[in-house]
Amino acid sequence: MEDKVIITAAITGSIPSKKNNPNIPYTPQEIAEEAYKSYLAGASVIHLHARNPETGVPISGKESVPIFKEYLKLIKEKCDIICQITTGGGATTINGIEQLDRIKPVIECKPEMASLNTGSLNFGSKIFPNPPELIETFAKIMQDLNIKPELEVYELGHIESAKKLIIEKHYLNSPPQFSLVLGTAGGVPATPKNLLIMKEALPVNCTWQVIAIGKHQIPLGTMGIIMGGNVRVGFEDNVYLEKGVLANSNSELVGKIARIIRELGKKVADVSDAREILSLKK
Repeated sequence: MEDKVIITAAITGSIPSKKNNPNIPYTPQEIAEEAYKSYLAGASVIHLHARNPETGVPISGKESVPIFKEYLKLIKEKCDIICQITTGGGATTINGIEQLDRIKPVIECKPEMASLNTGSLNFGSKIFPNPPELIETFAKIMQDLNIKPELEVYELGHIESAKKLIIEKHYLNSPPQFSLVLGTAGGVPATPKNLLIMKEALPVNCTWQVIAIGKHQIPLGTMGIIMGGNVRVGFEDNVYLEKGVLANSNSELVGKIARIIRELGKKVADVSDAREILSLKK
């Protein structure tokens, strides 16, 4: 399926708020509607963060379990899209919660996929700790539950950590899926050269996607598609449809990258395609 491209929609995240874009979804109903509209526009994976439905403040760990359960219930009532939940914790709480608590939503909700950060970094003004023992623990839990981890890497060292701590120790039930994250404060800068270097550092027999922040989302996402990768778009990483124009919904960003995929002579992967590409068992 080399000509089929998976689009992931990261529809809310933990950082952007309605002050940045009034269309950022907070409530379970808003989340489910954004997921459904993104699905109709071409997304086959939804990446989820839990947020207080009234204030939008990110919620992590065991307190987020009922929120994630409500998200998953409402989304599945609308469409059979692949749901992936974060284990990163909310950006405003990553220094404050018990780190092992971050895996509780995965254990309780059992989604098809979950993110797995493979290294620590300075995340803006905070430290995002992902020590080796935590990475291995999360990987082993996901393996035991047959939940596909998405290995999030913010710099080259994280790719090496993923190889040594997860892949070489056989903590995967299927080929690895990587997210190459470019443009975060504290991570690798979002440049074409850096994307090329990161892609070349990946192990053989893996799938991967580009996550580029802000104005880099579409340009570097397009470059990743040309290079044979998949792509993530959505409000978590970028709230603008084009320079100075706020997107009305995540589906507009999904639709934009879907058009680019087709213009490049490739096809947008549907949910069935995505499950096959990612080696997921329905």
